[in-house]
Amino acid sequence: MSYVGKPFEYDLFVSYSHGTIEGAGPSPLKRWSDGFIRELESELRVHPKFGRDLVLFFDDHHRPAQGLDPTTGLTEQLRADIGGAAVLQVLMSDHYLKSQWCADERDWWLRKQTELGLTHDQRIVIARVWPTSDPWPAPFVDERGNPLVGFCFYDKERAELRPQPYEWPSPDPTSKGPFREQLLDLIGWLWRKIEMLKARMDERNRAQKDAATLAADAGQVLYLHGRVEHTAAWQKANEALSAKGFTVLPGEPDPVDADPSTAQQTRRRRVETMSGCDALLLLGTRDGRALDADLVVVGRQDRQSARAFSNRYLPCGLLDTVGDPIATAERRKAARGLQVDWIDSTREPWTADVQQWLTQKSAVAERSI
Repeated sequence: MSYVGKPFEYDLFVSYSHGTIEGAGPSPLKRWSDGFIRELESELRVHPKFGRDLVLFFDDHHRPAQGLDPTTGLTEQLRADIGGAAVLQVLMSDHYLKSQWCADERDWWLRKQTELGLTHDQRIVIARVWPTSDPWPAPFVDERGNPLVGFCFYDKERAELRPQPYEWPSPDPTSKGPFREQLLDLIGWLWRKIEMLKARMDERNRAQKDAATLAADAGQVLYLHGRVEHTAAWQKANEALSAKGFTVLPGEPDPVDADPSTAQQTRRRRVETMSGCDALLLLGTRDGRALDADLVVVGRQDRQSARAFSNRYLPCGLLDTVGDPIATAERRKAARGLQVDWIDSTREPWTADVQQWLTQKSAVAERSI
């Protein structure tokens, strides 16, 4: 598995073409490209942040040793490997632009990102290894048609007379010149982008997991908030939810403490438990003012704290156990403003409505991915 994580098998895929010299086998650019990849991998491996955790993929591992074979297409396995890379690294040259193999690799990688619902923005890194004369493909240019800046591995000022890349014909592992400077800059860019992508994928994977859990037929962990003075109503709701297959926490109603220091301790414990739950349910009884306080303190403030602690979706519903006495238009409006959904539990079997509500929240979580 890649350092970035699901859905990627590889962190970096390097695509390039070195061409051939007719009747003489591979071009000298192959030797330089092989050296570039050797130094790229070496510098990546010693990076203190991710080092050997990176999983790299080089297309030359799957090509004939003498270079590009224009009669060979991409196998399904190779397509899967290419599409499973988090970042596309291109060694840009006219050889690359003319290569049908490289075009197929690029198109398959882009197509796979679309299938995954991901943008390729800032996930393509260009190493300019030779001056180019042909137009660049659309993914490699900005909205004005200008090529991506990338990292230049040849002397632009002398390119007309001397287009060869730095340290031609092969990079020196001990060098400290412009080649090494560009390579280290490229490594630094990769580190930032890979870390950003990893954070995005971690969040995406958590959201997908939350959505799948909410959509399950049973087994969700629900935080049922009720006050100790409403113990009878809380126990009744707890029993009904447990019978439906839900896991209900905490094991008792929340105390209401007059002492501010004790109240803060109660809230800390509430947030800690809530952060491990899949959804929050507020118990609505005839005590409307208590419900108003719970909507704000528990339904918004404590839920936000639990979300920040666990980075989870944590939808919130209000179990209305009495109906009209508390279900005023004003209170319903306030609940909507606090992103708390109203669930009528005065009619049996109301636990089925809770299950339906969780399924609806799963769809909302999916759309947020």
